[in-house]
Amino acid sequence: MLGNKDTTIQVDLRKKTSIKDELIYNELDVQSCMVMLVVIAALLLSVISVAAAQNPFII
Repeated sequence: MLGNKDTTIQVDLRKKTSIKDELIYNELDVQSCMVMLVVIAALLLSVISVAAAQNPFII
């Protein structure tokens, strides 16, 4: 047919026991993950602070 007869399966057999190993295996950058965590936390805190603020009662 197409000529591609390579049916080998490549599996990573290294033991991944920590979050750092998972991040390295998936090629994720720790600094970018921390930046996203800080941004999400800041947005969550701003939403909570707006929701918890007292509404002024104007007659």
